[in-house]
Amino acid sequence: MNRIFQDLRFAARQLRKSPGFTAVAVVTLALGIGANTGIFTVVNGLLLKMLPVRDPQQLAVVGDPARASSRSNGTPRTDVFSYPLYKELRDRNSVFSGLCAAATDHHIEVDAGQGGLPDEKINGRMVSGNYFNVLGLEPAAGRLFSDADDTAEGANPVVVLGYEYWQRKFALASSIIGKDIRVNGYPFTVIGVAPAGFDGDIVGEQMALFVPLSMQPQIIRGRHWRNSGNNSWLSLIGRLKSNVSPAQAEANVNIVFQQALKADYGAALSSDDRSAIQTAHISVAAGGGGISELRSDYRTPLLLLLGIVGLVLLIACVNVANLLLARASSRYREIALRLAIGANPRRLLQQLLTESLLLGLLGGIAGSLLAIWGVRLLVQLLGSDASLPLSPDWRVLAFTITISLLTGLVFGLVPALQTLKVRVAPALKNATRTNTEAGSRFTWGKGLIVGQVALSLLVLFSAGLLVRSLQNLMTQNFGYDRNHLVIARLDPTGAGYNSERMKLLAQQLVERLASAPGVRGVTYSTNGLFAGSESGDAIIVPGFSAGRVSDRVALEDYVGADYFSVVGIPILTGRGIEAQDTGTSLRVAVVNEAMAKHFFAGQNPIGRQFRIDDPDWVAKPFTIVGISRDAKDHGSGIREEVKPRFYQAFQQTPDPEQIILEAQVSGAPSGAVANVLGQIKAADARLPISFIQTLDTLVTKSAGNQIALAKLSAFFASLALLLACVGLYGVISYTVANRTREIGVRMALGARRGDVMELVLREGMLLVAIGLLVGIPLALASTRLLHSFLFGLKSTDPVSLIAVVLLLGMVAAVAGFIPARRASKIDPMVALRYE
Repeated sequence: MNRIFQDLRFAARQLRKSPGFTAVAVVTLALGIGANTGIFTVVNGLLLKMLPVRDPQQLAVVGDPARASSRSNGTPRTDVFSYPLYKELRDRNSVFSGLCAAATDHHIEVDAGQGGLPDEKINGRMVSGNYFNVLGLEPAAGRLFSDADDTAEGANPVVVLGYEYWQRKFALASSIIGKDIRVNGYPFTVIGVAPAGFDGDIVGEQMALFVPLSMQPQIIRGRHWRNSGNNSWLSLIGRLKSNVSPAQAEANVNIVFQQALKADYGAALSSDDRSAIQTAHISVAAGGGGISELRSDYRTPLLLLLGIVGLVLLIACVNVANLLLARASSRYREIALRLAIGANPRRLLQQLLTESLLLGLLGGIAGSLLAIWGVRLLVQLLGSDASLPLSPDWRVLAFTITISLLTGLVFGLVPALQTLKVRVAPALKNATRTNTEAGSRFTWGKGLIVGQVALSLLVLFSAGLLVRSLQNLMTQNFGYDRNHLVIARLDPTGAGYNSERMKLLAQQLVERLASAPGVRGVTYSTNGLFAGSESGDAIIVPGFSAGRVSDRVALEDYVGADYFSVVGIPILTGRGIEAQDTGTSLRVAVVNEAMAKHFFAGQNPIGRQFRIDDPDWVAKPFTIVGISRDAKDHGSGIREEVKPRFYQAFQQTPDPEQIILEAQVSGAPSGAVANVLGQIKAADARLPISFIQTLDTLVTKSAGNQIALAKLSAFFASLALLLACVGLYGVISYTVANRTREIGVRMALGARRGDVMELVLREGMLLVAIGLLVGIPLALASTRLLHSFLFGLKSTDPVSLIAVVLLLGMVAAVAGFIPARRASKIDPMVALRYE
């Protein structure tokens, strides 16, 4: 320990003696370590952190709520659950000590004052009475829910506040307990506050308050879901009994599920629904990290970015290693003198590595400070407004310390070993510039630069592929012009509208908006483009047969008159949905090209009929009146092939769920948003508006992870390019310094300045060429891992590869020009006296 402390003190003195070297090395390492720490902090908050609850490792998520849409009305599902199915699983399982439920819808309006308009829209969570008990939480104030708070529908208007909301809105005042606040216009009594640090079980969503599931009709007005087996709206989390694994729990849950289909729950379902879910399977997975759609969306991109910034750190290590090799020349006689008076080489190696480790730790400290500032920027570049738990914890601290120490070893080992190869006698004669050891050190420096160029090529090529892929993705043919559409999603049911009044409202809104300035056309639908939830049904087409039910499924939407002309989807044959298609006229449908090809083998389907395979619909055939061009939407996804879809008349559907308005505007659509919002409010100020945005914004959000990956990879590739440029400049400068006398002799013998510049540049470009030869096959092999992220190009895309090679060549030429120009200005007389 005394030796370690002695080495640390000596290392600190050595670094303090060379402030320029220390500053450059620390900044270089800080960039690499800071980038890695920042990405790992996001990875930790999104993928690794556990919920702040009792024994989170015992929790399990039942179903797959992260990948489910907000809710479903139709055939029961097993990714999210109906309330009756939840009760069956809760009461009959033998693997959970407790199973709780929470609603997938969680946007709530709160008026904490004396009534009137809501003062804010926040995230809230409808939860079962045993929710806090299953999670093992204690209140920060008052009490939490019990089973008694989740009994009869509408009987318990109580609310538990989130700690952060309590702090922000009520300044931690305990007097709020027992007071009323209005939630979605209904009075609720505050009974308690959730513990500090607990924001709910959804990662990235900060819940401001919690209400019992029994209050669903008051929170989501106009709907009664608790007794419906066809409304899937609940996510489930359970606490496993001791010595029960998620796999064992999954087996038991599916046995209970099949038993439930034969019991009272199954008897309440139609035979069609029972057969549809007879072979369904419920998954059970570890749930200590909570529920997160972000996790599934960003897991692979974040791990890929972690690999990219790891390469950037290696490039930074190469730069510092070359700095240490160059610095070794100034310590050449020092090391020789130590060896001459009997120093143990292993002891010297320890001391030199201590310097490197101290330098790594200093870079780690600076990188951590950089990461604290940069992690928020990273989240912004990810394009997410999620509230992620990004505060550093022991994992981030351990990662930073480990990576700092490993970095110190990586960049310090080779220079330290090379320094110890000094020959004592020549060194003591001051032959520092002509000995073989200096040449050996410089050879290592050249080798490191070759590796640096190869790594830079890999990072730049990967980033180039991702950027070009994103460009292809966002400029593809969507089947319509998305640049002049404003989309508004309305929930008239929440304002008390029934089906018939909702249909009338849709027409009234179209008439009102059509006369608004700047609006060229208005229509409406139920699902919309990238705007609503998705729906689909198995259909029956005469003459078409399929072995699997999934092959008979077509997506669907309910659209108003002139929908295709307003949105800009061309009708290829026949006609679109028109005003004449009412509830009393012939039931009609428009199919897209994909549906015509899949179900009708490419034949003209105009005039043919199909039916929905459901007892309530099978006697109501649709007659096909038109074929529309394939169009991208949320059902097919921005990356996937367009799926079969049919459009039926909104006015012919018996029970529309919502209204999505599509307004085509002149000029920039962002400027028309306020105008459209004003017209909707003028029609009925009580109408709940989920959102109103431009279609282009919605499309961009749907590609959020691809955009984030392209942005961040391009940023880190630029950093890698900068470090490679600095490294190449340093090595060529070191070359010129080592060869000053040789260059002086050449110029004394008649060499021209241009010849000297060519000599230096040629050597630098040779290093780059070797690095490219090494890097190209490495990049072509490694970028196969990017295949699933690419759209419209291959991982061996020659255009991207050629562009990166040319870029590195130009950067190398710029980096080598300054030292080469300096070499051409060497005075022969000064150079001959150099040593």
